[in-house]
Amino acid sequence: MISEKQLLTLLIGASLGAGGWMYRADKAPDAGTESLEGVENQLRIAEEEIEMLKKENDSLRSLAQGGGEVAVPKELISKVEKDYGLHFLSNPVVHQVAGEELGYRIEAALESRLGPQGMDDRQEAYRRMGWLAVDDKLINQLVSIKSVGVLSWFDEQAGQGWVTDRFDLKNVPDQAAMTSLLVRILLNQHFPAPVSYPGDDTARTREAIHAGAAYGAESRFYADSARHMGFMPMDENGAVERLMLSLPPFIQGLKIFPTTSGRAFADTHYVKGEKIFSEAMRNPPQTTYHLAFPAESGRGGMIDFPKTDDEIFLTESAGYLGLRLWLEEMGDVGIAEEVAREWSRDGYLLFADGETSSGLIWDVEFQNETAAEQFTAEANQRIQVMKDQAQDRFFSVRRISPKRVRFLNVATAETLTKLLSR
Repeated sequence: MISEKQLLTLLIGASLGAGGWMYRADKAPDAGTESLEGVENQLRIAEEEIEMLKKENDSLRSLAQGGGEVAVPKELISKVEKDYGLHFLSNPVVHQVAGEELGYRIEAALESRLGPQGMDDRQEAYRRMGWLAVDDKLINQLVSIKSVGVLSWFDEQAGQGWVTDRFDLKNVPDQAAMTSLLVRILLNQHFPAPVSYPGDDTARTREAIHAGAAYGAESRFYADSARHMGFMPMDENGAVERLMLSLPPFIQGLKIFPTTSGRAFADTHYVKGEKIFSEAMRNPPQTTYHLAFPAESGRGGMIDFPKTDDEIFLTESAGYLGLRLWLEEMGDVGIAEEVAREWSRDGYLLFADGETSSGLIWDVEFQNETAAEQFTAEANQRIQVMKDQAQDRFFSVRRISPKRVRFLNVATAETLTKLLSR
């Protein structure tokens, strides 16, 4: 097995090799045979790969500076296996790391899952849609909600747990955190994530279900502790509360969804027994809509867009959750839920618009015309605010069919005219 130091050396070597390749690509005599655009794309890809290698180096350095692996109590392993009627397929691994270093590990995992440009493209798209303000940094906010004030974190890609240097199994909250990690590891071993990324809405659904199951297990651990020793957890966590108040409503909503819809789904099936729970985990909902409304069926899927000659950076779905959170920012939670409840499917494109900018098309299809009309009215109010904040952009909202609405945020008047004519 390659040691951590050896792996670090290999990654540094790969970084240098990629840097050398980038230099040769730029200086080679026959480089002129390729188009300038092609060479620039290759250079950009090489730079992104080098940046990812640097972040992986940071995460390995974080591992080296930590306390190594944590001995997982056999009694906790046995309890989790008994509770879920499943056995660990391999020994659960939990690492300890300095608290200030945990964020680097989380950042590397997030960016690795989405690819070299995935996080940056989403940040751009979220700003164009209005989920984020122009100064919001998506990766920093996602890392914060997973690292600030926590004792543990589960790395889905590696299937391993992480705890901070404050972790001490003598404390009941730390035992509860370890139980939560063991549930995540156990479920991930038996019901792993798909090899290829399934899309944001499906990934959020899976994360909500697995995290919800872990939240439920942690709560049951505290309940058992209260019965046997009178211990009750303290709800106060000032750092987390201050963080949540500082984040955009969209990021807050992503954080809360697993504790509400995810946990409700997991707990409902857990109390019905091991077989029913395992079957639900084996065939879970694939969209945030179906997680929030398990009895519903027949919705979802990507919107079909007209063909375009523009370079497409990102194609994704906001889903029921994204739509609801977008509408909630307008201030009326009741209307937001009422309209989002009629979501049928959606999709958005982030594409090249002009020399240095991007444009966004977001189409949402509803179950009925009333919801489409309500969304159109809410969206028109939203773009008035966005116009005041970005006077160099061009916005529009239009009904392109009785049940389908298109939201546009583009860089040029020409692009707007072209898209409105389709």
